[in-house]
Amino acid sequence: MIKSHIGDLTIRKAEDADKSTVIYIKQEAARWLENKGIPQWAGILMAPGEDMVHKRFPEGEFYLAYKGEEAVGTVTILWEDPVSWGEKGKDGKAGYIHGIAILRQYAGKGVGKALLDWAMGKIREKGKVVRLDCMAENPRINKYYTDLDFTSTGTAILPSGFKISLYEKI
Repeated sequence: MIKSHIGDLTIRKAEDADKSTVIYIKQEAARWLENKGIPQWAGILMAPGEDMVHKRFPEGEFYLAYKGEEAVGTVTILWEDPVSWGEKGKDGKAGYIHGIAILRQYAGKGVGKALLDWAMGKIREKGKVVRLDCMAENPRINKYYTDLDFTSTGTAILPSGFKISLYEKI
């Protein structure tokens, strides 16, 4: 159970049957970002993006946050991330937070921060450093992570050509 401004949330690991719920939440967030001129999650709106979620289910830990019976957000933890982090992404020293997404009706109410804190706690329980990445050209999300005392460790270019900022928190 975690606390947020909308009340207590229950976090549970997503099962195969939950893939469509995870995709729905991510797609809603992607549409909102696109409407604001931020294409950082445009891929999830296409079949290859949905396929990526299906592919990552066995290699990562997908979680859903519930308020009562309603899934209101999602977060993923990977234990390796060579796609974003190169060789460092296989060093065994970190957990990687990906894809925090909240249903828009709950945005701005502390749900995303509660999920981030929860995921960081889960990673730290294993004695690992927390790492994440975000769109390099999105100053707002980059400021958000630096305001939360994440340290920038540089940038990377994904195989798709997408430029990301890399952050770490010990």
